Amino acid sequence: MKKYFLATVAAIQVLFGCGRKSELVNPDGFVLEHPAIDVADPVATAAWWCENLGFTITRQKDDETHTTFLVDASGRIAIEMYRAKTQPAAPDYASMDPLTLHFGFTSKDVDADIERLTKAGATLVVHEKAPGFDGAMMRDPSGIAIQFVKREKSVLLR
Repeated sequence: MKKYFLATVAAIQVLFGCGRKSELVNPDGFVLEHPAIDVADPVATAAWWCENLGFTITRQKDDETHTTFLVDASGRIAIEMYRAKTQPAAPDYASMDPLTLHFGFTSKDVDADIERLTKAGATLVVHEKAPGFDGAMMRDPSGIAIQFVKREKSVLLR
């Protein structure tokens, strides 16, 4: 009886697309794998993100680009960091408005994240609280804008 029940549940999951799949593939063919960002020191920036934001390096080239792929704790979001050979210098992210480019992270406790990351070398740009929203815009030590948000209702589908 138990085998029959489990087989039925598995069949329903496959039929309705809610079973675990071996690949993340959108029916239309596209699932965002990674954004990429040119940084002055990919090795140091990646190390800071791993130590302080919970990322894991999955690939890193040992050449002048130091192309590095980082994956977040979910294992589903990757970010590529590199030093582009085609540009004389990496963009000066610290001089850009953080709304031009930032990486947003969910947070369980924005105040605690501000405190912890400030001690790790990040800087606070602004901390906003409103009904249903608590958000902090910060910069990592390389100047990249990183945002921490706690929302009453997530913008994510799951």
